[in-house]
Amino acid sequence: MKYKSPAVEDYETDGTPVPVAEKRKRDHKVQETSDRDDSEQPPNKVSKPTSENSSSKEGNKADPNSDSEEWNNGNKGKEDPEMDEDVKKGNQNEEGGLESPEGQFEDEQHAKPSESPKVHKIIEEFGRQPLEGTSLAKEPLTASPETVLAMVLDAMLKSRPISHDLSQRAVDKLIDEGYHDIRRLGESSWEERTKVLQDGGYNRYREQGATNLGDLADFVNGQYDGDLNNILRKAGNDRKKTRDLIKAIKGLGDLGVDLFLNNVQSVWPSMAPFLDARSLKTAEELGIGTDLEAIYESLNRDPMRMSRLANGLSHVRLDKKQREVKEV
Repeated sequence: MKYKSPAVEDYETDGTPVPVAEKRKRDHKVQETSDRDDSEQPPNKVSKPTSENSSSKEGNKADPNSDSEEWNNGNKGKEDPEMDEDVKKGNQNEEGGLESPEGQFEDEQHAKPSESPKVHKIIEEFGRQPLEGTSLAKEPLTASPETVLAMVLDAMLKSRPISHDLSQRAVDKLIDEGYHDIRRLGESSWEERTKVLQDGGYNRYREQGATNLGDLADFVNGQYDGDLNNILRKAGNDRKKTRDLIKAIKGLGDLGVDLFLNNVQSVWPSMAPFLDARSLKTAEELGIGTDLEAIYESLNRDPMRMSRLANGLSHVRLDKKQREVKEV
């Protein structure tokens, strides 16, 4: 008679108790099955640690599209030497791009060109803003009738063959006397204007200058209703037409018109970008180039910085600072 091993009782459905030893075996199998199922879950779910799961936390976080997983497997616990510092710090946006300190996505394709070191040096070290040193420059410049008229006075006096310092003193004196106000200028006498110019150090051209100032008052009042901004309106913001209309002012000339446009572009943006002929030549000699649109774009199309660049180039030329700029 052969010995037959007792059958394993497995009658869960009919209420018959299962032997304790067999229940332990089955529970262990169920646990193993659960562990395997968990390890096979999609990467975005956290899997339970098991002996079969040899992937490190770093491995689970790796980009499935990258080829750095092999490096991670062989260098567990080490930092990838090729990893960018921003990536190490976690400074990434949802699209995987690096964020700027302000948290904004930096798109190199749409980044604006920055001004060259030479241009920056000229503007910051030599580029004065229009009417700097006068009472008008104490506040941000606007296209007020007084500001535009003051720029004409500045261009008129500086277009003469006289030292920059003397002409600047004369401009300051005219503005201190209120001659940038068309009513004050129009009411002044020839003798008064001559005295003001003389006090400002403008001795050589004081008489002719006084006459030109009187003609200027008549021109502005008679043709443009006391406001030179009407020239811009009449020209339809066209630079060539504006230039022709401004040139009608006696005592200004081509050089004076250039100097005026250098300054007035800061408050008449439609005149920008502009450099007078001599400043344009200086820009070419310094290696900045003569593409005004490209230069203006590098300045983020800021008309005030364009004006300061024009004035800065004049100072570089007059003070013979070309070598300093070329060394940048």
